[in-house]
Amino acid sequence: MHTQFIRLALIAYALIVAVVYGDKDNNIRRPRGVSLAKAALYQPQSDGSWSCLDGSKRIPFVQINDDYCDCADGSDEPGTAACVQMRFHCINQGHQPLDIYSSHVQDGICDCCDGSDELPAVGCANTCLELGAAAAIQRRSEAELHKRGAERRQEMITRGKQLKADRVARRSELQARIKEQESLKAEKEQLKTNAEALETEALEVYREQQRELDANTAQAEQEPQQMRHEASLSFVRFDANKDGFVEITELMIDMDLDKDRNGVVTVEEAKYFLDERERVDLDAFVTLAWPRIKPLKMLADGLFQPPQTEEQAATEAPLANEQQEAQLEIDPPTNEHEDLEDEEEHYDDEEDEEEEPDVGVGEALPEFEATTETTTTTPNYDPETQRLIEQANGARQALEEVERQLREIEHEVKEIEEQDAKDYGVNEEWAMLDGECYTFEDREYVYTLCPFDRVSQKPKNGGAETTLGRWDQWFGEGDNKYTRQKYAQGAACWNGPQRSALVNIRCAVEPKITAVSEPNRCEYSYDFETPAACDSDALAATARAHDEL
Repeated sequence: MHTQFIRLALIAYALIVAVVYGDKDNNIRRPRGVSLAKAALYQPQSDGSWSCLDGSKRIPFVQINDDYCDCADGSDEPGTAACVQMRFHCINQGHQPLDIYSSHVQDGICDCCDGSDELPAVGCANTCLELGAAAAIQRRSEAELHKRGAERRQEMITRGKQLKADRVARRSELQARIKEQESLKAEKEQLKTNAEALETEALEVYREQQRELDANTAQAEQEPQQMRHEASLSFVRFDANKDGFVEITELMIDMDLDKDRNGVVTVEEAKYFLDERERVDLDAFVTLAWPRIKPLKMLADGLFQPPQTEEQAATEAPLANEQQEAQLEIDPPTNEHEDLEDEEEHYDDEEDEEEEPDVGVGEALPEFEATTETTTTTPNYDPETQRLIEQANGARQALEEVERQLREIEHEVKEIEEQDAKDYGVNEEWAMLDGECYTFEDREYVYTLCPFDRVSQKPKNGGAETTLGRWDQWFGEGDNKYTRQKYAQGAACWNGPQRSALVNIRCAVEPKITAVSEPNRCEYSYDFETPAACDSDALAATARAHDEL
């Protein structure tokens, strides 16, 4: 039954083609090798002459196809191999017409299915009817495949348009949220400013109270004049570059300040003695640094004494003050810098002569370390100050949260804009491929195609993935640009250009990669099938072209 159907189809197809071509061949005479479209150009003049198609020469019409190239453009030899630049037209009645190079004419090989390119002596069989029938069956099969793919394509169009509508709606929603967040951000910024102003004011009051308390405590513990005198001597000794400041690096060379006795005065230890500052002047050194340095210097000099009782302090303090005043009256400093330098030299000599005091680390340092821990703990603010600080912290956190949400919304809007900028086809039929990835394996690599994103390759035996290109543009030829995609700006080849890829697209029911090759160095070619390419209008145009032929 199937064989009979094919035979009837061949007979019907031959009859149709014979009628079309037979009428034209009977009514329009043309030389061998000339297509029907150019037949009018090969008509003799009334005097039997003919003009070369380039107009360069007139020759007798009988010299056409005389196996001698008379015209410069070779137009006088459409049916022989005399002019190498010419093309021979195979009529191929019953199948598709074909143009071949004139060098293939009369070469003993049957290039035209009707055998018209060779002399009868060669004996080329006319296979056009069989080939035409087989081509018709192939076209019907492709048409059926295309029909099924077109149905899937229609589903992709429906989904693509819905995705676009969703993006439009989502973008409008996000833009409204951006306005709300910007308004909320301005409100939170104002609350933060107000809260920080109250916090700053409360902290300034607290610090002023602490400074007064520290000053009173220092006044009660130590006589100011003696404290400044001792601190001034040490300041000059530490100020190695004589710039009027004591810096972190200048403290780090004094091993007496090695609090943890590990053989190194660290930056953190030095900054502790400078009240967490980079450098201090004389006044700050006296009030902030020296009270912290002095206990370690006393420990190094062997002068460390345990805390006195209140009765001892009350008895010995006045006596010490009187002795200091008497000493200042006897030997007042005439030049502060000279006096400090002499004292520094004397102090260095004493250091050379004296041995390290036999004081165990465990005996002296625990009390000092406890003091260090106390100074690094969170200040014990009064309830009102603590409340204002917590209120300011809450305002800062609230603003940060609003800014974070605003950044997320703006990022999503940017992604939507990037999607809208991509060409998903006239009917959004390609939109569903965005976000999908397809793979293809050969003997060495696994190739990946993520439409509208990137293409890559990865060795099957392990290794890093290499980007072959990122989405660039549609690159099809002619009226239908949606037949090829270009991916560019891939990873650079060693000592070569950046990789790139072209994706050739064909109609199919299911999306898949069918082949990958590298026709040129660092340039890749993908063959990809998808229902999105099953355009019914394009198929109808192709069918009309075949019918006309």
